[in-house]
Amino acid sequence: MKPLLITLALCLGALALGRAELSVAQRQGLQVALAEFHQHPPVQWAFRETSVDRATETLFPAGIFVRLEFKLQQTNCRKNDWKKPECKVKPNGRKRKCLACIKLGSEDRVLGRMIHCPIQTQAPQEPMEHQEAQCSRVERAGEDPPRYYFPGQFAFSKALPPD
Repeated sequence: MKPLLITLALCLGALALGRAELSVAQRQGLQVALAEFHQHPPVQWAFRETSVDRATETLFPAGIFVRLEFKLQQTNCRKNDWKKPECKVKPNGRKRKCLACIKLGSEDRVLGRMIHCPIQTQAPQEPMEHQEAQCSRVERAGEDPPRYYFPGQFAFSKALPPD
């Protein structure tokens, strides 16, 4: 029985450690997402991140694209105080499941962002394809547009000399 408990404790410890390890870019993306979330007028209470379920980052010439899936829970503080450490999660507070796509450029510049945080009990209001399309637009932010030239797109003509 004792070896089983030790194995269980080690597994749970490894899971908790894996969730806490975000890269610098992912942590910065999470902070941008939380700041954006707390700026929305319908949000009145501060929310605290309870878990990060998935975090990926992709390097592009224009910057780093960060995609985060995380959960938030309501705290006992107003939304303006969301950064304060004394804000504690309410046990029966509202819960939200968020998808954030952030494109970070050089010098901590945000090139694009998309944050979607519906209340967990709500049925999805937007189709997942729409969220993915918005995420793709953020992913391409700051990159050079494709160079397609179509006939008639540019017209050059030389003016005739005056008579």
